[in-house]
Amino acid sequence: MRMRYHLAPTLGALLVLVSATACTGPAPEAGRLDGAASPAPGDPATQAATLTDANLAAYGRALAKQAEIIRRPGRGTHYGVAISPNDSDGESGEVLEAAGMTFEEYRTVEQLVDPVLTTLNFQGHIGPPRSIDLEAAPAGKERLEGDAYASLSPESAAALRRHVDTLAPLWGEIVELTAQHGR
Repeated sequence: MRMRYHLAPTLGALLVLVSATACTGPAPEAGRLDGAASPAPGDPATQAATLTDANLAAYGRALAKQAEIIRRPGRGTHYGVAISPNDSDGESGEVLEAAGMTFEEYRTVEQLVDPVLTTLNFQGHIGPPRSIDLEAAPAGKERLEGDAYASLSPESAAALRRHVDTLAPLWGEIVELTAQHGR
């Protein structure tokens, strides 16, 4: 009996931890070309969203702040800024404040923009130069051969085309800063 009461608080804490992890697990990786599920095309919230000049300008401010954070002395550049709704006092908060966006607004724009920029990058239209092994990721071949903007509504595609010359260098800087082994 004594052991049972002793383990109860530990088991309770473990259950809380497991529940919290299940509810706030890692954000899906947008822009993947390796055949893994991408959040942009199938996410109903993302499908209903429209890219605008205003939210793309805000996203550009978010990317610029992320690059600034990554370049900070002593931080290390091997990882990017993980935007989280639970980090309002940390790097996420800095990025969202600079952008003037909520976490949800940021994530929605990111999930629409990142796959397009990733595709444009692998197609060689924007830098830094990267490549993909299509034998290891055959699902990406069709995407690479198609229109990078095809997953967007016509309004969103037009807005992103207007802003791609501003966003691509910011996005590319983050890719370069966080690239490992030249990939």
